[in-house]
Amino acid sequence: MWSRHLFRNFRRIAFLAAVVSLCSCEADIFGPDSREIAGGYRLKRAGNPNQFALTIPHESGGLIIDEVGWRKPFIIARTSGSQYWDVINTARSQHIRVSNLQRESDPAYQPIRTEAAEMAWKNLNRHKRLW
Repeated sequence: MWSRHLFRNFRRIAFLAAVVSLCSCEADIFGPDSREIAGGYRLKRAGNPNQFALTIPHESGGLIIDEVGWRKPFIIARTSGSQYWDVINTARSQHIRVSNLQRESDPAYQPIRTEAAEMAWKNLNRHKRLW
């Protein structure tokens, strides 16, 4: 009788340990497919497998983008056909918009190489942020 109760308690404790273990993982195994760039900003697959969104920390939706680039502490992104770039300073959690001319002339943004969102997706590691 005593051993039966001990076995039931052991199963409950093992189950709780497994749940706590899964919930404490950094990887979001139950969530949408996304990859962190830095500072909580993530590249996430949108409804269409060839569409990607740039999401802000602790949010699930974001800006659908076609091009993205990064270099610490900046992330820059642009939607199709837009003449403006969204610039995120991850060190200060600041978001501004700049024209293509501003992006090309500002020494802080000039060295940032951009690529198609799909290529950026392939280059990001699902389990490791860049900085």
